[in-house]
Amino acid sequence: MSPSRAPGVKLRAYILLFLLIFGLMPLILAALINLPLVLDRTALFYQRAYLQNLRADFRDLDQHLASRHEMIRFLAKLPEPGLILGVRGDSDQIDLARARYTAWINQILADQRDVIQILFVDAEAQERFWLVRDARTQEWHPTAQPPQIPNRQFLAAGLESPPGAVMVSRIRVDAQAGVDDPRQLMTLNLVSQIGNDGADPEPGVVVLTIDVGGLAQTYRDTLWVNHDGSYLRPGQPASGQPEAFETFPGLAAIFAEGKLALWKGGQGRQMLWLPMFLTEDGFPLWVGRVVDPSPLDAFRNELIVRVLTIIAVLVLVVMVLARWIAARVEHFGHELLGGIRRILHDGQPLRFSWAGPRELRELGEQLTALAETQAEHLRAARAHTRELEQSNRYKSQFLANVSHELRTPLNSILLLSKMLGAESSGLNPAQRRQAQVINEAGRDLRAMIDNILDISRIEAGRLGLSLDSVELRPMLEDLIELFSPQLVDKPVELSLRLELGTPEQLQTDRDKLRQILKNFLANAIKFTERGEVRLEVGTRTESDRPLVLSVIDTGIGIARDKQEIIFEAFQQADGSTRRRYGGTGLGLAISRELATLLGGVIEVESTPGVGSRFSLLLPLSPEGAALERAPEPMSTRASEPLDDVDEAPSSLDVTAESASDPGAPWVLVIERDVKTLVRLTSDLSRRCLRVQTAADLDEALETLREEGEGCALLLLAAQVSTEMTCDTIRTLLAETQEPHPAVAILGSADMDPGLQTCLGVGAVALLAKPVDPDALTALLVQVMGRAVSETPDRTGEAPGQTSASRHATERT
Repeated sequence: MSPSRAPGVKLRAYILLFLLIFGLMPLILAALINLPLVLDRTALFYQRAYLQNLRADFRDLDQHLASRHEMIRFLAKLPEPGLILGVRGDSDQIDLARARYTAWINQILADQRDVIQILFVDAEAQERFWLVRDARTQEWHPTAQPPQIPNRQFLAAGLESPPGAVMVSRIRVDAQAGVDDPRQLMTLNLVSQIGNDGADPEPGVVVLTIDVGGLAQTYRDTLWVNHDGSYLRPGQPASGQPEAFETFPGLAAIFAEGKLALWKGGQGRQMLWLPMFLTEDGFPLWVGRVVDPSPLDAFRNELIVRVLTIIAVLVLVVMVLARWIAARVEHFGHELLGGIRRILHDGQPLRFSWAGPRELRELGEQLTALAETQAEHLRAARAHTRELEQSNRYKSQFLANVSHELRTPLNSILLLSKMLGAESSGLNPAQRRQAQVINEAGRDLRAMIDNILDISRIEAGRLGLSLDSVELRPMLEDLIELFSPQLVDKPVELSLRLELGTPEQLQTDRDKLRQILKNFLANAIKFTERGEVRLEVGTRTESDRPLVLSVIDTGIGIARDKQEIIFEAFQQADGSTRRRYGGTGLGLAISRELATLLGGVIEVESTPGVGSRFSLLLPLSPEGAALERAPEPMSTRASEPLDDVDEAPSSLDVTAESASDPGAPWVLVIERDVKTLVRLTSDLSRRCLRVQTAADLDEALETLREEGEGCALLLLAAQVSTEMTCDTIRTLLAETQEPHPAVAILGSADMDPGLQTCLGVGAVALLAKPVDPDALTALLVQVMGRAVSETPDRTGEAPGQTSASRHATERT
């Protein structure tokens, strides 16, 4: 796809998405929401139809039982109840009456085979007479043993019922009796008082036993299940085993709920289960009927296919419509986007001439006017930008030149004044004190220059990060120890406090964090006359910058309206502060920029006359600050001056006036001994050679990378061992391009003879310290191929003062 087509395709996609969301989505959502509801309701209606059929079948059973109510009322109207009950007359009369009654029962109940037992009970609930239908001949006859006795509470309720009333018992399920006589498996009893209308009733009741199981045989597609899961097969003995629970997994849970439910099994099998009757033991007797789901499944599939077909057709129509609309809009979009792009990037004044509705024409006219205005503004902005860039380049060049010119003599002043101020210099105390004053003033001047260069590098975006794991407590304790001597003459207490739960380490740039805290502590000590200065470390939960490092003082404080401007370059709270306490106003500006580089922020709380609290909030790892590991550029460190006369400056560049050409060959001296360093620098500068110095291998490599090509000679002080010296030579030569600089080793008078082996890895000579000028001249002639003349010392100047020197930048 070509780039010119991409905007049109994207516009078409947006139009399609818009029409889908606002056109089809309501319909699709309505279908998705209502379709399951329609299917569920349809399934419910289908199940209710099955339930109605089941209940219609059992209404026939209810009607049949209702007909038995009339039968028991008829049987209760005995002509001689006293004789039947055996409470009146002699035994012959009783036997004759019972025989006649038996014959009469055989005539009127011959075809009522669901009635299997007739029992006469007196007022004392004692069985007086009973008739049982023979299971084989269907004849009624009395038996020697009493038949199945109804529930006593049911009999008592029947004896207390009014004449003519019929009471029906719950279904009795007797698996034991069903083994001997299947007719006894499922039975119920009807009871009514004995007596004729208008006559004194004889106390007693007649009990009719109905074989419900026999009636249930007419429902061939219906299952009868007891509450324990055992099948009740009418006309067959009960097994007593929970076979139904095994046949229908999950049926036990349905029985436990005791409600109408639809059981669903594998391969589309469905059963409708209903608790139809209550048994004498209080549990329901469940009836199950097979449900044929095929018509419902066919309806569901047809409905889903129709709905999906309608949605697919609508989606197709919407996509065709969206493509047509996008094609109409595509030309307009290309022209508009292309015109805006040319206006923004090229500053071309364009004219939009669109035909169509009035609104579209007015839009074209407004865009044309806007294009002309934008083109004019863009030209002015670009011209102004070029002027600013040129001005910024001039400023950067000026700062670089001034820093070089200032730092070169300044470092020489610092180095020599410190040597003169040392007790071994041979000067009297007054002279040493004067030299120390010169050294202190020079360090202040160098700190100001370093701060200005730091601000310049930060504005230019040249300040990188060197991330490392920083042990928090040791670093803070070093800071406290560093600043403690400044409070010897002040009634101010300097302390460190770490809260519980403070992390022991974090991932950050150690030097930049140290510089921020040093600026905080230096300001706190400067502006606090009495009281305390406290460095405090705590945490903030639920924050992306959980670590809080605070410097708290009891100094002069800062007014609220001044708490923002103090972070701007060259700004202090007011003019009197600068006059009284001094300073350039750059420390906090640098600290805020460094905090931003570390992914943190600085907060300030202060009350005039009470004190201040400067807090640095940092993440525990660079992920929270989106930091990038970048090579550390050269940067100054304002607050770490040269403190020991035996320790060389990081880099001392001494250049004779005649060797100021950057392309001239130069010499790198890698030496920590100050006396040797000064002597060599002086000797080389008198020979019109540009000199760079380094204290160790890292600074030497950094100097070689920074200064570029042109290094002709490396003067390397011998290391602790011959192996280390040879390894250092290999590393230095590997970092330089062809032609490699010559390497000479500086050793003591009694140097290790093993250093001769280093001549095989790149060294060209061994020089004993102190270096003999003639040996140095011979080496220079050998290396550079020409004699190097010396320039005489200027009157009144010490060796090395004839050229400028500068302190190379240290890692910030």
